[in-house]
Amino acid sequence: MSLATQPLSSRPRLAVATRHAREDQSRIEILENPIHRHDAELGSAVESELRRILAGESVGQVQVRFRVCRDESDGFRFICKVENPPRVDTEVMMPWRWWSPLLETADDFAAALEDGLRVRRARLGAASA
Repeated sequence: MSLATQPLSSRPRLAVATRHAREDQSRIEILENPIHRHDAELGSAVESELRRILAGESVGQVQVRFRVCRDESDGFRFICKVENPPRVDTEVMMPWRWWSPLLETADDFAAALEDGLRVRRARLGAASA
């Protein structure tokens, strides 16, 4: 099985603030999403799912990168990386980094991201206990 990822050629997208009122709320920066070049509907759907899911979480500022992967036998798939950018005040919020598995649909993406957030919440709860 050979798996190739596309080069970093997409243009950074403008930051999208999901809420502005408090610092602990989410600000999402989609830095790369080459999915749009292969399937514009899927590219928009994963971005919508990302915003919807993170709107209910206090993850602070996150940077998001998607990558497109092609496998000769499986075809088009994608991965996603979500992370807090480096911060000086790490005592305010635990940094978070999440990589998705190989995905095919926006529903798969939503389920994987929700699982990742469940793990994050459990770790934060264990750290504060």
